[in-house]
Order: sequence, then structure tokens, then C-alpha cells
Amino acid sequence: MTQVTLGIIGLLLLVGFWALILPRWRLGLELYILFMPIAGAVELWLYPTPGAVLIKDVLFATPAFIGFAISGELGSALAGLPNSFGSIMLLFVGLVLVQALNPGGPGLLAVLIGLKVWLFYVPMILLGRAYVRDRASLLRLSHLMISLIWLPCMVGIIQWILSLALGYQYAISLFYGVAARAATQNFSQFDNGLMRIPATFSFPAQYLNYILCMFVPLLGCTMIDTKQIWQILRSLSLPLLCVAGFMSGTRAAFLMIPLMLLTYYMLRRGAVGILWTGLLMAGLFAVVLSISGIDPIGLFHMETDLTQSYTVEQAGTIEHALQLTWIGRGVGSDTGAARLATNDPEEFNVFESYYAKTIAELGLFGLVAVGLFQVYLFLWAVRLISHVGKSPTAPYAGAMAACFLGFLIYNYKGVIIDFDPANMLYWLFAGVLFSLPTVEAVELQHGEFVARGKAFAFLRSGASLESGA
Repeated sequence: MTQVTLGIIGLLLLVGFWALILPRWRLGLELYILFMPIAGAVELWLYPTPGAVLIKDVLFATPAFIGFAISGELGSALAGLPNSFGSIMLLFVGLVLVQALNPGGPGLLAVLIGLKVWLFYVPMILLGRAYVRDRASLLRLSHLMISLIWLPCMVGIIQWILSLALGYQYAISLFYGVAARAATQNFSQFDNGLMRIPATFSFPAQYLNYILCMFVPLLGCTMIDTKQIWQILRSLSLPLLCVAGFMSGTRAAFLMIPLMLLTYYMLRRGAVGILWTGLLMAGLFAVVLSISGIDPIGLFHMETDLTQSYTVEQAGTIEHALQLTWIGRGVGSDTGAARLATNDPEEFNVFESYYAKTIAELGLFGLVAVGLFQVYLFLWAVRLISHVGKSPTAPYAGAMAACFLGFLIYNYKGVIIDFDPANMLYWLFAGVLFSLPTVEAVELQHGEFVARGKAFAFLRSGASLESGA
């Protein structure tokens, strides 16, 4: 397909989707979520077409943002955010904008790319806050995510099985041709049998990010989803996510998936949750090891060595970043996506840790702001659990607490929050988190469930969770 033909198709899609989405921004958000699991595959099929990575942003996210801004819902969404969180975000956004003007920055194009990576998806907080108004809208958003989980996960598992049967390079090349090498980080394999599997994403880290994020709607809907078909689908999808994650070839999966599930079940069930997580992981590990060809002893040693190595090395990386600068070198100066926009891409080095990258670009104050909003979201979710008690939305608060804690820790190892699709879903989940008290209030008003009076006193009185009423 020629560049001219692709350009004409792209222009027609652009006009068509913008015409649909601008007057109905919720549709834009929904289309983005539905496109998300195949966005990476589309990028690989179009490889090396420049700008393919921006398709979802241009066709869906941008018109959704504009449509939301002109919809008249911006004020109510802003009013629904806690003042303290708003202050932290103003500090964060302000520091990013100030560092965009840093005279020692990497150049205009690299700065623009850096700004996109830092801030483009932050408005998803407001879209998530406005989209979720009651149980129905929360379920609709969750069902959109859950409905496509099987597609990337089954593709990933099939890629692994075909790699065992036909050969790793040949199997992945069947899916993505010349782009297969880039999608697998040069067909990376490990002595213990792990293989980098991209599934329907541009590279394995994106695939794992997607899996980690999908635990939120799966676990969150435990009590609010009453339809049997969705209950069955969720029950089957949970082990599928775990197995697919372990077979993604991403070493962090063997740490992050148990960590997130342990956090969720411990918050929900205490000591029983810890026992349940242990039994679940043991069973799923047995399934994975029986079909994957992974050497369990080699895997154990690799994970142990990796954990020890990253704990020490990334601390040294953060210390090194502080030695280089504590005021920041400007937006885009340490952003991997900005490498090709610099004068000397070969000399453009980036820190692997998100926190080291933050220091390099935003300085020590930026690290404080980044740490604050991540810790805040986790603590707010935990506090919400104590307020909602055993209500139907409590599992959602627990799932989000697990997600936010997981990324808080995972960002120590890499720039995880910069990667698709976590860069969008992280902020969307933050907005949904702040909508959960509204969902509870609507449910109480409609009398659809009875909750302990003390747990919801702060909602009936109109007080906010932030005030601690």
C-alpha cells in the first residue's frame, strides 16, 4: 500500500471519527479503549510508517479531549477532585511547563515530544471523573475493557506455543514480518526458556502493562456486576490474565502480578486473602510451567538475582541522576521517544528508572511531585476502602489501590507509566477512583443496596472523603 493511499485513508478516517466524537466525547473514550488492545499490532503492520504510534491519539483521544472541553462538563469534573490532589497536580504540571522552557533543553521537537509523554493523557483524570456517574456507567466502562481481554492474551499464548513448535523467530515473523525483530527486542530469549512475546502490542512491556491494568475492571466488578454471563467471563479471564502475563516473557511479570493480587486480596480479606493468593499463584505457576517449557529452577534464580540487582542498581541510577543535576535538564532531555529528535541520537542516553528520568528532566522538586501524586492515589484508594466497608464498590477501590501501588513500585525499575497503554489507563483510573463516592451516593439515593450508616455518613452529609468526615 503506497504512502499516498495510506494518507487518503488516514484523512477520511480523521474526518469521520472527529465528526462522530466531537459532539459525543464519551464515544471517543470508548473507541480508544476498544482500539487499545490492537493498537500495537496496527503499528507493527504499518511498520516502518512514521507516526503510526499516534493513530489512537489523533483519531480518538484528541477529539475526545476537545469534545469534553466544549461539552460544559469540565467545571463539574474539576469540582469533583479533592483540593489537595488538585494542588499536587498543579505543582506537577507547572514544573513540567517550566522545564519545557529550560534553556539547556534538548531542542524544540524533543521538548514537544517530552511534553506529550508527560502531559497528554493527564486530562483522562477529568474524562474518567465525568464518565463514571453511577453503577451503569462504571459497568459500561469496565465491560468495554473486559470484552477484549481474550484477544491479546490468546494471541500471546498462541505466539508462545508456535514459538516452541516452529521456532521463535519464525513464529513471531508470521505475525509481524520485518517488524518482528523490533517487537521482540531482537528476538530476546533467556537460558531458562523465557521468550519476549509482544501479542498484539508493539513490545512485551506494553503487553504486560495492559495485563496489569486489566486486573482493575476484572477485580473491581466483583460485587457490582450481577449478570451471570459477565460473572463467568470475569472468572475465566482472571487466570487467563495471569497465565498470559507469565508467558509474556517479561521478567517483571513474575513479581508484579503476584504483588498486585496479594495487595488486592489482603486489603479485601486480610490473612485469608494472603492464603488465597498463595494458592492461586501456585496453581497458575504449575499450569504455566507445564505448557511453556520454562525451567522453574532457572526462573527462580533469575528472578532472585534480578530483584537484588535492580534494588541496588536503580538506587545507584537515581543517585547518579542527582549527581548530574538536581534542578533538571529540561523536558525531553531523558525521554526515549525524543531520541530521534535530537542532533545526536547515538549519544542520547536515557535512565531506565522513571524516578531517575524525573530527576534528569524535572529536578528534585519534580521527583517530589511525581512521588506525591502516586502515593496520594494509593492512600486515597485505601482510605476509600475503609469508608465504603462491604459495599459493592469496595472491590473497585481495592483493585485500584493494588494497581497504584504496583505502578509506584514498578516505576522504580523502569519508565513504566510512559508506555502505552498504562500512560492512558493510569490517569483514567485516577478519575474513576474519585467518582466512586458519587456512585455510592447515587446507589444510596436510589435505594439499590443498604449499607452501614456509619460507613456512608460522609456521603449523606455531603462532606467529601478528603475532609475525613
